[in-house]
Amino acid sequence: MQTLFDYNEDECPWYYFDSSYKTLLGACLIVFGVFGVLLNAWLYATFIHSHLVIFKSHVLVLNLCTASLGRNLLGFPFAGPSAIAKRWLFGPACCQLFAFMNQFFGVFQMIALFAIVLERYLLARYYRRERSVYFRYYWTLIGVCWMMAVIFAAPPLFGYGMYSCDATGTVCALLWPSLNSGARQLGFSVPYVIVCGIMPTVGIFFFMGKAIRLERIYYRSEQQRDEKRLTKCIHILCITTLALWIPAAVLAGWQWLPLLLYGYRPHVPQVLALFAPIAAEAATSVPVLCYLTGDERLRAALLGRMRKHYALLHPERAKRYRRSIY
Repeated sequence: MQTLFDYNEDECPWYYFDSSYKTLLGACLIVFGVFGVLLNAWLYATFIHSHLVIFKSHVLVLNLCTASLGRNLLGFPFAGPSAIAKRWLFGPACCQLFAFMNQFFGVFQMIALFAIVLERYLLARYYRRERSVYFRYYWTLIGVCWMMAVIFAAPPLFGYGMYSCDATGTVCALLWPSLNSGARQLGFSVPYVIVCGIMPTVGIFFFMGKAIRLERIYYRSEQQRDEKRLTKCIHILCITTLALWIPAAVLAGWQWLPLLLYGYRPHVPQVLALFAPIAAEAATSVPVLCYLTGDERLRAALLGRMRKHYALLHPERAKRYRRSIY
C-alpha cells in the first residue's frame, strides 16, 4: 500500500517548501480547533439544559453546529499535530478515513447552511399565505444534509475520485483530476463542484434576498420582529462563513484549473496553502458567535440568564412571560 509521501512533486507540492509554515499551520489549527470545540460544545450543552430545541428553527441551528463540531474534532487532534510533525502521523488507512470525514463534514456544512436559509424563505412565504412550516419539513432538510454528505464523500473510497496528499503534504484530501484521469475521476469531481459548491452558494444568496424582501413587507408584529432579527443574524452568518471559505475555493481552483487547461499541477503559494485550512477551521466558530450577537433568545440561553430571561423557559411559559413584559 502506498504511504502518504509515495507521490511525486506535482502531487505534494508543499512537501518541498519551508517546513516552518507547517508548524505555524499546525499551531493555528489546534488553537482554532479547541476554540471551536468549546463554542459548539457550549451550544450543545445549552440545548440539553433548555427548551430551545422545541423552537423549530433552532433544530437547524443544532444541525449546522453538528457539522462544525465534527470538523473541529478532525482538525484539532489529527490535522494539527500532523502539520507540526510535518507528516501524517496516523497511517495510510486512517488518512483515507480522515479525508472521507473531512469531505463529509465539509459538504454537510454547506448544505446545512443552505437549509437554514431555505427555512427562512419558507417561513416568510408561508406566513404570507397564513400557513405553517411543520416539523416534518425540518427533519426532511436534516435528512437531505446527511444524505448529500454521504453521497459526495463516499465515492472516492470506491475509486470514483481519489483521496490523496493535500497541498500541505500533511493530510489527505480530494485529489483534483486531470482530463486524462478518466470518466470515473471527472464524473465525480465535476458534479461535486456544481452540486456542493456553485448551486448552494447561488441558492443561499437567492433565497436570502427573497426572505428579506418578504419579511420587510409582511412582518409587522412584535413577535415577527424576533424572526427578522434571526434572519439578519443568519444573513451575517452566511456571508462570514462563505468569506472564510473563499481561500479554500481559490486553492482548489489554483490546483485544478491549470491541470485541466495545461495538464500540469502547479506549486501552491505558501500563504494560500497556509491560510485556506486555517480560515476553513475558523469558519466552524462563526455560527455560535453570530447567534451570540444576533439571536436574543439563543444569546440569553448561552449566557445562562435562566431567571432573568424567557429564553430558557418552556415555550408556553415563555409566551406568557413575553406578554407580561410587552
